[in-house]
Amino acid sequence: MKNMVLVLACSIGLSGCTTWAEPGKGGFAENELDLLAWVDMGPEKQLGPEHGMLFQSTLLKHQLEILVLEGAELCFPASVSQARLQEQRIFREIEGGLGLDAANDIEIQQRFLNMLEQRLQRALDGSACRIDGLPQLNASALVLALDALVNSNNQFAYDSSDLSPAYQDQLQKVAPLLIASSLAITITGHSDSKGDEAYKQKLSTKRAENVASYLAKQGLVSEQMTVLGIADNAPYLAGDEQAVRLSNRRVTISFLEPSSSLNASLEHQQALRINAMAAL
Repeated sequence: MKNMVLVLACSIGLSGCTTWAEPGKGGFAENELDLLAWVDMGPEKQLGPEHGMLFQSTLLKHQLEILVLEGAELCFPASVSQARLQEQRIFREIEGGLGLDAANDIEIQQRFLNMLEQRLQRALDGSACRIDGLPQLNASALVLALDALVNSNNQFAYDSSDLSPAYQDQLQKVAPLLIASSLAITITGHSDSKGDEAYKQKLSTKRAENVASYLAKQGLVSEQMTVLGIADNAPYLAGDEQAVRLSNRRVTISFLEPSSSLNASLEHQQALRINAMAAL
């Protein structure tokens, strides 16, 4: 158990969390600036295990949301209800300072969600569960569901364009839904206020390009993605404090309903992939 707590505490170094939303309606970053600032600070700032557990439980929350989008609630409603109750229990334990209980329940929740993901995949592969109604979600409903998932854990270390492992994991899980929906996306890279204009522009563009490259490896076609770098011209928060700069070093993904020409292009690309697989 001590090792579990240590691992959870260390996980803070791998993830940040922010969403692109109106002030007062944002995500974790908007309300936990001090915690985000600690990610950037050196060893002089002591981190407690509760901070790692809070980040880990947030990741598990997103994992459950993705499973619901993929059809878990339609196929296994009781299991999803159980997972939500466990999720609420974990946040209460963290808030109440019950660190050992929270760490144990986080470990249980992680195993449970992994098992649920495997069960869902087997059910869908074997046609044991049909989710015909899921693709009929209108684009607006799908965008609302996906927005928080693609715009969290989307921050970057100083002077870096490398995606965090947490963000890679989320993009990998969301990619099938983006492909199935044929939604067009705009990937916008941002920098903080440090450096000259040329440096900030180059770094912000590289961050967006790296996200697009990762999504392309998951199966998205280039016609589905627009890539932009805008330096520090659209900061998430104003100011020059460490916490603010961390919150501003990010990539944001916005959605557009696909045009008929894009749909035709995507269908053509998908047909090519199917034919290539059939030829193997």
